[in-house]
Amino acid sequence: MVAGLSSFLAAIFLNRAVERRVTGQIAAKLEQEARLAGDLLRSEPDFEGSADPLADRLGRDLGVRVTVIDASGLVLGDTDLDDSGLRAVENHAGRPEVADAVRSGTGRASRHSGTVAADMLYVAARIDPRDPSRGVVRLAVPLTEVREAQREILAPILTGALLSILVAAGLGWLVARNPARRLEAMSRAASAVAAGRTGARAATGGDREIALLARSLNRMADELEQRLLLLERERSQLRTVLEGMVEGVVLTDPTGRILVANEAFRRIFNAQLPVEGRLPLETARVPAMQEAIEAALGADEALTREIALGGAQEKVIQASLAAIQESGQTIGAVAVFHDVTELKRLERVRREFVANVSHELRTPLTAIKGYAETLRDGGLRDPETAAEFVQVIHRHAERLRALIEDLLDLASVEQGQARIELGPVSVRDVVTQAEAVTRADAAERRHAITVDLSADLPGVLADRDRLAQVLINLLDNAVKFTPPGGRIEVSGRRGEGRVVIAVRDNGVGIPPEDIGRIFERFYRVGRARDRRDGGTGLGLAIAKHLTQAMGGTIEVESLPGSGTTFRVTLPAA
Repeated sequence: MVAGLSSFLAAIFLNRAVERRVTGQIAAKLEQEARLAGDLLRSEPDFEGSADPLADRLGRDLGVRVTVIDASGLVLGDTDLDDSGLRAVENHAGRPEVADAVRSGTGRASRHSGTVAADMLYVAARIDPRDPSRGVVRLAVPLTEVREAQREILAPILTGALLSILVAAGLGWLVARNPARRLEAMSRAASAVAAGRTGARAATGGDREIALLARSLNRMADELEQRLLLLERERSQLRTVLEGMVEGVVLTDPTGRILVANEAFRRIFNAQLPVEGRLPLETARVPAMQEAIEAALGADEALTREIALGGAQEKVIQASLAAIQESGQTIGAVAVFHDVTELKRLERVRREFVANVSHELRTPLTAIKGYAETLRDGGLRDPETAAEFVQVIHRHAERLRALIEDLLDLASVEQGQARIELGPVSVRDVVTQAEAVTRADAAERRHAITVDLSADLPGVLADRDRLAQVLINLLDNAVKFTPPGGRIEVSGRRGEGRVVIAVRDNGVGIPPEDIGRIFERFYRVGRARDRRDGGTGLGLAIAKHLTQAMGGTIEVESLPGSGTTFRVTLPAA
């Protein structure tokens, strides 16, 4: 029974398959001929006026029925119709093949034609493939070839059906067994892929349908594997970018719990690991950060917050936050944290510098202006007073000159424009030169300057004049800030490939809170004492930048009342 039904169904299937195949072959041929016909019609300057003769000629050449139809469905020419027939024929815009051709470029349909009293296959194509307004050319042939092919194959089909019934009883279970095993194998492969083992594949041999299904399954597994690899690559790239950023980055879910955080975030906030899946306040005890993220989740626009972190070294963090929207819903927030502590410090230094330089310039200028006005208003008539005033004006002018020269010198060093010529330099010669420059001031204050340089002290790789400038600044400070009768020592020792030059005094010393700022421009431990001694407040800043420009470092150690030691370390020559 099953074999008979199968044979009957197979006969129907084969009959239909023959019909479809033959019809498809004829339709494909007609499509090619329709395009050729369209090219020929398109090449005619006025094909609408001569559409009927052209249709007749094409019909004779191709052996088919040719119909030329404009974009509105009006029949302009037809192989089987004369002028009176054309006028009487109905509008073809509603014909399926014509509508499909106008819409998508080509169309086909099969139906019974009352005009020729036969089943026909219609294939239509645009005259201009890019312009549907030029109309459609339609080719039609009777389906007699299809019917003949069906009739020719009917007898073999019936014979095969009878034979299949005879052998089906013995071979049916064998035939069914192999596909079942193949399907079971494909099912196992599909289950493996679903479980994440994307390397599982199904065998592609055997029957066409099962092989096609196996290939489809394997192609799906290949695409899934490629997509997973691409997703993993993109995730790795994103992680690399995030970990390479100086700014801290955090991505949260709608509840504020952390989904992703980079290393910079953990470093800035000293966050406790792991951070994923926890609230920011649980990883880093910074309530301001938690409040900022909660505010971002409820805000429609991006937010900016400034977060101050306490501790031994206070930090200032600038946070830029924004909610992540999807389909009108907030699905999380992203926050970027930038450490602006150094920027804030530089801004503070800039403000102080402007205030200091203004004050430093205003003081001598005010003095010069006051004494000059006094001289102008009659002071010149008293020679002694005039001479004294001129001396004061000269002293303040010299202070202005020194201040401006120091500012220009410092600016050129900071901008890398100072001329630095590195070469082997004798430390003993430079120390002797610096001691000679400051000897007179030291003698005036009854200071004792001693030089202690080791016998095997090598030369240094430096600029001789710049190194002398550094040591003169350090010795000048030691002379100024050491009470009368003090001791100043210059020493030099060999290090590991470097030379350390130390300038030590037993002066007033520097308070611990000022140690970190003494190399800033115009910074004074005692706000008036350096100005009282004639300094510009730029000496140590210039010494620091010159030392760094020569590839060295400068350090300071000091205790109030016990003196100060400056150490200049430079590469050995």
